[in-house]
Amino acid sequence: MIVETPGYNEVLDTYIAYGIVESLVRAGAEELTLIPLGDKYRIKTENFDGSLEKGIVEALEDMLSLHKAFRRYSPKEGKIVSDVDFSAGANINNVHWDNVPKTLERIKSDLKLNNSLSQKKNNTVPITLMPTAGKYIPKTFGMEKGNPIKIDDMNYALAWIGFHYYTPYINVSTKDATYVHIYAVKPIKTINLVEVLALKDLKKKISNYYIGDGKFFTHIKPALLYHIAYTESIGALETILNKQFTVVAYTLERIGNNQAVRAFGKYDISKLMDFLWYLKKENPHQAIQFVDTILRSEIEIPIAFIDAILYDDMSSVYSVFRRLKEKINLQIIK
Repeated sequence: MIVETPGYNEVLDTYIAYGIVESLVRAGAEELTLIPLGDKYRIKTENFDGSLEKGIVEALEDMLSLHKAFRRYSPKEGKIVSDVDFSAGANINNVHWDNVPKTLERIKSDLKLNNSLSQKKNNTVPITLMPTAGKYIPKTFGMEKGNPIKIDDMNYALAWIGFHYYTPYINVSTKDATYVHIYAVKPIKTINLVEVLALKDLKKKISNYYIGDGKFFTHIKPALLYHIAYTESIGALETILNKQFTVVAYTLERIGNNQAVRAFGKYDISKLMDFLWYLKKENPHQAIQFVDTILRSEIEIPIAFIDAILYDDMSSVYSVFRRLKEKINLQIIK
């Protein structure tokens, strides 16, 4: 069996590809390969005669059960809002908090009744799934009258499945603002099923943080280092050691009623993961302490440290160590 993503956009197609993988595995696939093709992906399975639709239903049932279990807001009959990613977790537009789960519930019911879905492209893609869509960046992408990107039920469901099970994000709240850092992990070369599934260890089902004294959370790179340092397992890092992955990272910002896409960029996340693997295999506890010390320093220190790893700048790594040592010595003197 061979399935290809539709080729809408590198971020959206990444989510759809992971959604296909998750659904195929749930439908019984035991071997597959995920092959990057520019902005698209090809997924190949061997000896699989199951139903992709059956896997989609199972994935959606688990997602929607979690949504209902974590419900935190129900002002009127039939409206449920939760902190899962496809509700209030990763959507900064509150219109989507209830609408997305309802749409996924409808898609699940249609599949269970008919084992097929409408091919009409009637589902608006939120900026959560595709940061280049929507009215929040019209000057760059020429979209001045709302969001023109619409996809059919199948790809809409697959995209949210892929986002939910494979895409790390951090929702950071302050008194006046909300920042959602999203990290779409994009493989550069072909990976197998075990390697795809290892990426699930980068994901938490609920990823809401309140800043407190962790000011670094508002910055997209330090927040990423914190997340993968505290979330993943050594086994997952070992599985994907020396594999090439790019993270397409972007921040959704909401201040009052104003929404925007901020800090869009691409980073070689495999270098951060390899660094953490070598650090953690020596002493996991000290590794976490070390990362925490760096992150809670003046913000320029963790940013410089992360950039040094991303761009193989060892002189900057040593510079960070010297600054940390000076800071620790000053604290001891005081």
